[in-house]
Amino acid sequence: MATMEYKCPSCGAPLSFNPEKQNFSCEYCGSEFTVQHIQSLYAQSEKTESLNEQEVRQSEEQRTKAQKTGEEFNEDFMVSYSCPSCGAEIMTAESTAATECYYCGNPVVLGSRLSGEFKPDSVIPFALTKDMAVDAFMKMCGKKKFLPAGFANKKQFEKMQGVYFPYWYVDEKMQSSAVAKGKKVRHWTSGNRRYTETSTYRLFRTGDIEIRNVFEEALRDKQGAPTQNPQSTRQANAQEAMKYLDNYHMQQRHEMLQCVHPFDVSKAVPFSMSYLSGFKAEKREIGKQEIMDTIAERMDTYAKQLLEDTMSGYQGVSLENYSDRTFDQRWRYTLLPVWIITYKFKGQIMPFAINGQTGKTYGKLPVAGGKLALWGAIVALIVFIIAVLGGMFFL
Repeated sequence: MATMEYKCPSCGAPLSFNPEKQNFSCEYCGSEFTVQHIQSLYAQSEKTESLNEQEVRQSEEQRTKAQKTGEEFNEDFMVSYSCPSCGAEIMTAESTAATECYYCGNPVVLGSRLSGEFKPDSVIPFALTKDMAVDAFMKMCGKKKFLPAGFANKKQFEKMQGVYFPYWYVDEKMQSSAVAKGKKVRHWTSGNRRYTETSTYRLFRTGDIEIRNVFEEALRDKQGAPTQNPQSTRQANAQEAMKYLDNYHMQQRHEMLQCVHPFDVSKAVPFSMSYLSGFKAEKREIGKQEIMDTIAERMDTYAKQLLEDTMSGYQGVSLENYSDRTFDQRWRYTLLPVWIITYKFKGQIMPFAINGQTGKTYGKLPVAGGKLALWGAIVALIVFIIAVLGGMFFL
């Protein structure tokens, strides 16, 4: 498989995108280069790499054939490439579009997987460095009162990786109309009697509505338990360890990614392969056709809610009829930045996700049973004392 490398124009060392400075930095000679400079320098190479679409077409043909015949398509299909730096053979999942050599750490972009119809429209570049992501994680831990002693420790980070995940974003302009029934209730008193009057109204609403940034993940869920456990992984070679961690993350990926939203898509820039250098990236596996019905249902839900919000002043509003006509729709295939952390504590490996743009952090933290029990006992004692003192006042 052809690969795309970004090297320092000064010394030839691997070049990676620097989230803090929003440019490209060389860790070896300290040189820095603007995004525009690197994109201009590698424009021809990126164009050549993008023309190599044979692998992409073959994969899609296999998936289409499987869908027609009812056969199972292996979404975990592995592809190999030779590291251009050390020559090692590396296995990657079919969806992987950027990675690093498991042996020498050289960043590599597999450009053919991001070409043609699989080329993203935009990308939100990482804004947080690895150190900044670690600080965000430690800050989250600092807010939790019942963490086990010694949990929040930077030395316990097993693995940390910046990953670009594929998402569809959809904007839509529509003309929507709704018919609903609403009530107004009036109460009054005359003499010794209280009266209630209920009036029923038929409500009509219509208008032009614009809904932006409805998103849907474009990567399929991977099912199944890890084939290895954390203990055996530590004895495995670097490549097997990376494969285990990738599978482990995928099982909990969807929940973690949903919980680190939202992203500020106004900061998205036109896609360039160069932003991926130094990070891992996944290409989309889900096309528009597969999620059009889901997006349409969500658009209808949002539009109905917007119309119902204009029916203020009425009680018990119920929608009787709704219709809409879409006159403009825009789809954007976008890569979103997320730091994935593998945290090791007392023999367990726990994954966490950090929004690579905002620093929002999500993960399931352990709870110290002793601390929780002690706090419960203190609260119970306080309640008991208050009850006793309160009872004394009535003696």
